[in-house]
Amino acid sequence: MKVKVMRPIFKPEDGSNTDFVLYPYYIFHLRLFYKRLGRSDRVFDYYAYVDLYRLGAERGDGFIELYEWNVDERQVMEPLVDYEEARFKAFESAITWGNSRVISWWLPRIEIIREEQAYKVFWVFKKGGETFVMDSLNGNEFKLKDLTGTKERTCKGLWCR
Repeated sequence: MKVKVMRPIFKPEDGSNTDFVLYPYYIFHLRLFYKRLGRSDRVFDYYAYVDLYRLGAERGDGFIELYEWNVDERQVMEPLVDYEEARFKAFESAITWGNSRVISWWLPRIEIIREEQAYKVFWVFKKGGETFVMDSLNGNEFKLKDLTGTKERTCKGLWCR
């Protein structure tokens, strides 16, 4: 299947034994138009990266470069959030950010300039006999066993998660 992938910045040093998982995002380039009394109107560009698994939104500096990859569908995580929820979350995040920068009596008019569903690459590789997962955008490495919770629980009470 063909998917759009955010350009990986980091990759494991030993790329010979590397696999990957694609994590779903929706990327929005929004333009916010603020009306102000007695002052000039303000216009802001906002880039929202909405996590389609946990419904979180992050602000970006721009629209990341996207590549088109042919991948096996088993390597692609299915989104748990639909387009409408993602768009609402992007608008909510943009309004919160914009309202912290400008004083206005009105909510901004929001225009969608560009939107794409894309996937973030998480590399899965072995190092020193252990399996690791690496975030391709910031280079952070995590042991797979720490992420999957295969360790024994230390908390055994009613209030433990």
